[in-house]
Amino acid sequence: MNPSFLENVKFLHPVGSSTFKYGVTIPVEAQTERMRAIEKGGKVPVTILFSSEEPVVAEIRRLNNKPGHLQFRYENKAQERLRQYLLGIFGNQTDGSLLEVEEVVPFNFLFKPILKNASPRLQINDMLLHMLEQREVRGFAEIEQIRESLASVEYDAGFSQSDYNRRINEGLVKQGWNREQKVVEELGLKCDFEKNGIWVEVEFGNARSYYQDYVKFMLARKYRAARLGLLLCPTTAFAALLCELGQKRARENTVSERPPVYSGMMSYEKAVRELPYLGFMFEMPIVVAGVGVRGSR
Repeated sequence: MNPSFLENVKFLHPVGSSTFKYGVTIPVEAQTERMRAIEKGGKVPVTILFSSEEPVVAEIRRLNNKPGHLQFRYENKAQERLRQYLLGIFGNQTDGSLLEVEEVVPFNFLFKPILKNASPRLQINDMLLHMLEQREVRGFAEIEQIRESLASVEYDAGFSQSDYNRRINEGLVKQGWNREQKVVEELGLKCDFEKNGIWVEVEFGNARSYYQDYVKFMLARKYRAARLGLLLCPTTAFAALLCELGQKRARENTVSERPPVYSGMMSYEKAVRELPYLGFMFEMPIVVAGVGVRGSR
């Protein structure tokens, strides 16, 4: 894994009217050290690439308000082509369409549309392998079943992480996976799924709890002859989107004046950073798979 991959910004932005008018907010979960170094009221120039059009120069600005939000801003005449492009692509599809923003080199960003009418779906974007070669992955038909199951789950702007968990569960059960399997009878610990010695944990939850997933894999290896442990978790881009939607729902439902907190979700990139330090403990093949959203580009 290229270390620079982990230092580049990538996130999914729910398209709204502000997307066409002046800019895009950068989720806290997706910000890198370069981003966090921008002080309140500060700004840095950036280049935005889109379609086959000539790039435009815009800026990232730290708003001088209490939260200090970080935003792409492109409301000036010089960025009119970008605004018109976004309006032409999305039209009135502001309920469920996404804009994928990816930093290709420092402060150069690619804007890629994911349209609602293209029925965006989940997919495995990347995999990190431990004690396993890439050519060996093709020997596990079960991993292909997981890919197929994810591809049947549509992205929905109204879904929470529990909604995605439920639909992933439904898809795997239909393919013959066993749910809630105990790794050690006496301990009561359960893995989300098992089939033919492949043990799977779906971690769309709190980042602090995922270490227990590895413990389950090791126990399954010793006491249940597990062949492989597979951890499914959202990419940072998808996790940030889920957090943003969760914050929005929490604000709509709260009666408190204190802003709700909705963060700390597990991400594929966190596992990528940490597995090299933890891997010495795992004497079994492990796959970490990053789940994202795909659609028309």
